[in-house]
Amino acid sequence: MAYENSPIFVDETPGIKHYCTCGESSNKPYCDGSHSAKGTGKTPKEFMIEEERRYVICDCGKTGNSPFCDGTHSRS
Repeated sequence: MAYENSPIFVDETPGIKHYCTCGESSNKPYCDGSHSAKGTGKTPKEFMIEEERRYVICDCGKTGNSPFCDGTHSRS
């Protein structure tokens, strides 16, 4: 599973999350360890969610505000 050219919308609850940054997870936007198995050289982005709400998570791998989408996918 490669990067997609669109974000992932997810309703999150507070707590520590591990978001995929390699694009290979079969459980996007969350890391499933594929970066290790496939030798991508990338590691997941650990992030503390403070507030329960909908978040927009990057799935193009180009955001400047990881793990969140900053619209870079629409400018390429």
